[in-house]
Amino acid sequence: MENNRRKGKAMSDIIQTFMEEHKKISESMEDLKKKCLIFLEQDQIDLEEFREAVSFIRSFVDKQHHQREEKLLFQAMMEELGEVAVNLVQHGMMVEHDLARLYAGALDAALKDWEESPDGENKLQILANAMGYYYLMVRHIDRENQVIYPYARRSLSQETLQRLNKELENDTEIL
Repeated sequence: MENNRRKGKAMSDIIQTFMEEHKKISESMEDLKKKCLIFLEQDQIDLEEFREAVSFIRSFVDKQHHQREEKLLFQAMMEELGEVAVNLVQHGMMVEHDLARLYAGALDAALKDWEESPDGENKLQILANAMGYYYLMVRHIDRENQVIYPYARRSLSQETLQRLNKELENDTEIL
């Protein structure tokens, strides 16, 4: 237990940290869905709230969470666990991260288009991309929490998990 302490505090657990971040992301996804329902049902949109959602997606979900998963956990899984992990990561999680980036960019563009021309086509683009992102993330988070993270926890060596925990604590480049 004492080996898991650093400067008087418990060492981070990378998988637990990512799962806690998923809770924050899930809450933001529910807020995004509510914004979409208001726009759909009441024909009212608060562009600033949607822009804040895109900003959160880019700064926290992608830049902090997804990039740390890719740089730390997924890289270790591919290096240590072989073909199964490579397939899960490259053809699963990384594809979904890229699709999430696509939805976020398309949502941002749709918001700009709406400002220039608040018509049915641009409304549809906002709703389609926001809800596409929402449904992708709901499924993605579930897959990571139920499949990817448990697989990593039971399959990666304790040495690798401890190294990842230290790297997470020391990762100031992305944080």
